[in-house]
Amino acid sequence: MNYIIFGGFLFLTILLLLILKLSKKDKKSDIITQLKSLDFKDGKTSAYAFTKLGRKLELGEREQRLFDEAFEMLKEYKYKPQSKPIDTLTIAKIEIFIQSVE
Repeated sequence: MNYIIFGGFLFLTILLLLILKLSKKDKKSDIITQLKSLDFKDGKTSAYAFTKLGRKLELGEREQRLFDEAFEMLKEYKYKPQSKPIDTLTIAKIEIFIQSVE
């Protein structure tokens, strides 16, 4: 009887872990989709959205370095009262980051 209860508990635990892992993958793919759809014409909004979405991802060392570099480049767009389009060098850095987390 105890083996049946233990087996059931073990099965439910494994099932729960698999569900959590799958939902984590879905969350990551949703974030990547949102990052790809950023509109770089509005620099301020894009800069804040990139920062918010990028911080939600679990990043390795390389991805964290790329995120930090893009984050530093975006600071000039965040703290200005007037919004301007993001320059091509910064967009390229953001695209490299997105490719690295895919």
